[in-house]
Amino acid sequence: MNAAYRQLYIFQLLISDHLVNKTQLAEYFAVNPRAIQRDISQIKNFIIEQQLPYQLTYRRQLNGYQLTTAQDHISKLVILVLIKILLASRSLNQSELHDAITGLLGLVSKSDQAEIQPIVKNEVFHYQPVHHQQPLLKLIWQISQFIIGQQTIDIDYRNSHNQTETRTILPQAIIFSEYYFYVVAYSTKYHANRFFRLDRIFGYRATTQKIHRSRAERVSDGELRQYIHYMQPGEKTTIRFEFTGIVEAALDRFPTAKVITAQSNHQKVLIEAEVFDTSAMMWLLSQGARVRVISPDSFVREMRETLRETLGLYQ
Repeated sequence: MNAAYRQLYIFQLLISDHLVNKTQLAEYFAVNPRAIQRDISQIKNFIIEQQLPYQLTYRRQLNGYQLTTAQDHISKLVILVLIKILLASRSLNQSELHDAITGLLGLVSKSDQAEIQPIVKNEVFHYQPVHHQQPLLKLIWQISQFIIGQQTIDIDYRNSHNQTETRTILPQAIIFSEYYFYVVAYSTKYHANRFFRLDRIFGYRATTQKIHRSRAERVSDGELRQYIHYMQPGEKTTIRFEFTGIVEAALDRFPTAKVITAQSNHQKVLIEAEVFDTSAMMWLLSQGARVRVISPDSFVREMRETLRETLGLYQ
């Protein structure tokens, strides 16, 4: 075997995340260790000359050479966090979860994979997706392409009452919230933006119909995230409420929130936030006696009426 073959063989070992030991290679090829050292030097020069994103490093403790990346890359720490978030979301069915985790692990070395897998093994084994069991990855990608192309589409949609109908929509953003993916879209039926759960779309196709919206009706998904907290339509408004719960929880729930006043003992704070009223009310009602809405008056009246109806269920 000539030097060119040896160098290809060694490079293949290195790029496959193997540790290269000079003595072992010399025995394998039946050559002097100096020949292997020259091969390694040639590989190192080749990496430098071709500006490859690698660095050949000698690991003294391991008594061998190893190939490491010389450019910024996704780390095992990031991959672990992404897998943890994916598992907590419960948004993908078992098959797509497996594909997603396999793809994420493929971005790091085998040694990193070996460190990550035991950490997530138990969660993966006990993973319970939400009940719809629908595949979503392809649909998310295809709807995203319609958004980029500003393409109007017809969707066959099954609502929460299990009723089906065809809607003509202009998709504008895809949002994930509370276990589900939604497409935010302008609906010709309502002449307004609405939220459609992706798992309830069982058919879709491009249409030649054009939808024209005003500037105010256009959606920025990044901005939308600041105001909406459950995927419920509503009117944007500024609310103020007294809160005696964990302040951080309220501020995290409403990214636009700020503390206006606080009592000296910090038991009660006055918070102001710009929100969509329907989704904000859902969270405020979940806080029970820890919250009292101060303004606006219309929002206070609606809260009062909702609480009165709820109390009536227990009388």
